[in-house]
Amino acid sequence: MRILEELYNGNIAEIQRKLPQEKKDLELDLYEQLKEKLDKDNLSLFFKYCEVVGERNSMALQDTYIQGLKTGILIGIECKDIDL
Repeated sequence: MRILEELYNGNIAEIQRKLPQEKKDLELDLYEQLKEKLDKDNLSLFFKYCEVVGERNSMALQDTYIQGLKTGILIGIECKDIDL
């Protein structure tokens, strides 16, 4: 039951997984480079694009998490019938 307590208390969350620092740094560097090259209108379009991509990625991560949890539960149900 410890895992359920940790999950309930918010100590386990897929969203907390960390991206390696070098990937964060590269992403930020590329973002800043692109921002500097865009005029005001294109910058606004770029920000809207980033927002839509972020929302889509968030939905995809949520769906993947839910599917993984469902799969894990099904594995647990099947394992209860295994004779060891």
